[in-house]
Amino acid sequence: MNLNLNLSLKPLISPCYTVTVFESNISARPEQAVPPDPPDLSVVIVSWNVRDLLVRCIQALHDEAVRDGLRVQIIVVDNNSTDGSAQAVRCFPSVELIQTGRNLGYGRANNIGLRAARGRHLLVLNPDTVPHPGSLKALVEFAQRHPRAGIVAPRLLNADGTVQPNAFRFPTLAMALLDLFPLPWFVPGRVRARLYRSRLNGRYPQEETAHRPFRIDHPLGACMLINRRAYEQAGGFDHALFMYSEEVDLALRYRKAGWQCWQVPQAVVTHFGGQSTRQLPDRMFVELWRSRLYVYARHYSRTSQALLRLILALAQLRDLAFTLLLYALGRIGPHEAQRRVRRASAVLRLVRWR
Repeated sequence: MNLNLNLSLKPLISPCYTVTVFESNISARPEQAVPPDPPDLSVVIVSWNVRDLLVRCIQALHDEAVRDGLRVQIIVVDNNSTDGSAQAVRCFPSVELIQTGRNLGYGRANNIGLRAARGRHLLVLNPDTVPHPGSLKALVEFAQRHPRAGIVAPRLLNADGTVQPNAFRFPTLAMALLDLFPLPWFVPGRVRARLYRSRLNGRYPQEETAHRPFRIDHPLGACMLINRRAYEQAGGFDHALFMYSEEVDLALRYRKAGWQCWQVPQAVVTHFGGQSTRQLPDRMFVELWRSRLYVYARHYSRTSQALLRLILALAQLRDLAFTLLLYALGRIGPHEAQRRVRRASAVLRLVRWR
């Protein structure tokens, strides 16, 4: 890949399109039809306090090798960043900037951008990504050949070039158990790695070696091409989800409406991962389980919901007990103990017994 990823900002040539929106204006569905002669692709980027990564992503989208002849509309929805992100976006006159005025979360902000999208195809893209040359066209061409593909995802790479998981099965109780109760230290590393890459943990083993597109349940939300007809039929992201599991809920709704989800290995995107969420790790941990409980409540049986709440509650009680033990032994200080107790208590409050 030969991309100019210089993070220095260009001088402001002319103001880009900028609007400020308020929550009352938000809708999960488009307000108007696609205009005549629309762009080939609308890219929606929701950003919060990752200025340099956002600039690098926009620069990549301006690279001719990445566009590969596509006419691309870029929309940045800034979730009230305080690091100069909005000012940086204004250095790209062709980019449309929408400022929310407050942090609305991932789903709400993306819906604002999707409503402003004029392209034949819609791409939800995280700011901590760099699309490789030809990746956008590979996604668009696959979507054109497969009209029932509601969601099309690329192969994701880590910063070191290794494959990052981006093909998942819908959540199961077994996956929750493996997440909350990791295998003990004495389990051999090869056994551990095989299990966590297995179907039992929601993975697609062929992901690292597949050369042809394959069906999946859902990808990560870092990069997803969304079929405009699927979007117009089934809507955008659920506003009840502030962070996490938005793509899971979207894929479940699209599946129920008759749409498919695919990964296309020929499209490659580097994803640096978690650059916004790591700024508030404890809050994001709580939001993670709030979102998972919501998805279960919306799409799973009452029995599955009750079992997930039980698994989650037992894990938090274990963490509380372990925190008290470490504090009693002098292994952690009072501030760290209080932080852990607050986090576990916040997750326990999410559990509602019915």
